[in-house]
Amino acid sequence: MLPMRQQKILHQLMQSKAPLSSDYLANSLNVTTRTIRSDTKALTNVLKNNGAEVVLVRKKGYELVIENYHYFKPFLTKIMNENQLSTSIPIEPEERVDYVLKRLLLAEGYLKVEQFVEELFVSESSIKNDLKEVRRLLQAFNLDLDKKPNYGLKIKGEEAKLRYCLAAYVFDQEETKSILPNKNIEEIQKIIVEQAKRSGIFLSDIGVNNLATHIAIACIRIQHNNYVSMPLKEMQPLKEKKEFQVATQIVQFLENELQVAFPESEIAYITIHLLGAKMVVYQSDSRENILDMIEEDILALTKAVLLEVEQQLELDISYDEELIYGLCLHLRPAINRYKYDLTIKNPLLAEIKKNYQMSFDAAVIMGDFLSRYRNMNINEDEIGYLALHIGAALERKKAKGSVKRCLIVCATGVASAQLLYHKLQSTFGNRLDIVGTANMFSIDNYDLSTIDFIVSTIPIKRELTIPVIDVHTILREEDISKLEHIVVDRVENTLQYFHPSLSFFQQDFQTKEDVLAFLASEIIQAGMAPDHFFELIMEREEIAPTSYGNLVAIPHPIKPITESTFLSICTLEKPIQWGDNKVQFIFLLSVQKKYKKDIQKLYQLLVKISGNAYLVNQLLKVKSFAEFKACIVNMVQ
Repeated sequence: MLPMRQQKILHQLMQSKAPLSSDYLANSLNVTTRTIRSDTKALTNVLKNNGAEVVLVRKKGYELVIENYHYFKPFLTKIMNENQLSTSIPIEPEERVDYVLKRLLLAEGYLKVEQFVEELFVSESSIKNDLKEVRRLLQAFNLDLDKKPNYGLKIKGEEAKLRYCLAAYVFDQEETKSILPNKNIEEIQKIIVEQAKRSGIFLSDIGVNNLATHIAIACIRIQHNNYVSMPLKEMQPLKEKKEFQVATQIVQFLENELQVAFPESEIAYITIHLLGAKMVVYQSDSRENILDMIEEDILALTKAVLLEVEQQLELDISYDEELIYGLCLHLRPAINRYKYDLTIKNPLLAEIKKNYQMSFDAAVIMGDFLSRYRNMNINEDEIGYLALHIGAALERKKAKGSVKRCLIVCATGVASAQLLYHKLQSTFGNRLDIVGTANMFSIDNYDLSTIDFIVSTIPIKRELTIPVIDVHTILREEDISKLEHIVVDRVENTLQYFHPSLSFFQQDFQTKEDVLAFLASEIIQAGMAPDHFFELIMEREEIAPTSYGNLVAIPHPIKPITESTFLSICTLEKPIQWGDNKVQFIFLLSVQKKYKKDIQKLYQLLVKISGNAYLVNQLLKVKSFAEFKACIVNMVQ
């Protein structure tokens, strides 16, 4: 079997469109460059017999060359099959933590530290360090480790919380099928869908699968005499809901098939999961049905969170009807999940954070609003689902067209204004929407918030909220060149937000707190942010770490607080821990309080950079802002 670290190197090389240096691979895998050289040599020896090889490109790094895909594809399939069947001993610390947590969750009795030492072939101190991380993971479910002398360790806590943890770390959708040997899980899913639909409850596929997983876990726990307990005063309101009747029908089916008796508290447990299940998102032709399902308080809450986002980021999506309906359908079960302390895993979370950073930030604002005004602590997985709705709305807005809109200001009469109008039309065609022509005194007749810039043949001395491009009445080549930079999206336009004086390279910081405190201090000293800038950044970090993979983090304050939009950048000599990821490149972003029309382009550039492992690798080598800028322009343009 191919060793796990070599598998990780192969995976990174397959994903990258350009060579990766030994420094980059070493930092991403937290090993030395010597280890990388040794691993790539061993990997090449294996690949040569399977239609591929790892080639060292001079001054660039390692590149995967597939010479014969006919041989390489079966090799990949074999690795995948070996991974699925492998019972190999975990080597990496995170793999050991996963192993120890699963063993403790599935154990009926106590387990000793000595057992883990023998099973994993590591020292007792290593296991004790792993147990610290296990305790941290358990705390998220209000569970703890009970340590009993001469017996060992056992997870303690409420049965319901233990099941939530089992669902999160032990049983995924595929493994669920092995929990119930006497019944195919698809039958349970079918019963859930039929009974829910009969009662007017429409669940998404994720909702059905999650519910089936929890029911399967309940079955196996009940068979081992582990029951959920619930006080009568908490159970009574649940019995009055239609979801309780659906849960009763599901239980009757399970009792007949599995010969397992479900007490009323277990029916209430299934009811809670029905209340917290994700609802199906309707298409636009079904909006009449949606309106019947949405309560007035949920609609009001949805509009309130969208207003909060609009006030802070001005995304112009608060009136998107599909977004409103989608959020309403999400928020109702989300409130139930919070009420009953349910958790829901988001399998797309890492991809959402990496590719939809602006949407995720908008969702963070929503989460903060719900925390402040509804006392709801929204976790990262829920924030990720909210970000999906925001992302879809932004994509819909983008699909409607990104044509620039301009106003012509001309003082020399109608004929010259018309000449300029038609010259601009013939030059830029459908890339430019000219809303009209005006003189100096009629500019106020136009809503400048709907216009991207003004083309003027006369100097406009008063301050406006949009850019003014001064041109000659008879357009010259230099005028067209200036307009090209505005009409055509160029990376140089976005690079204006990067400040040379706030760019720091090859720095030696050990923690994210250290680097953020340094950058915040430099920004405050430059007079570009208020004194509590650092506190606002850390407040955002506490909600969800801003590391997005590929050694990149994009921290920012919890809300827009500065008068201008800017980026401060910092590269580090060595990666540091940032949430669950290693980080070596920091983009500290601050968005201005007003006029954010170009902010989406800035986010798009950051996504391009952070998603390109080779580009990040090259940027980590630069030692000046001029090098940084040239590298960005050459690679991204």
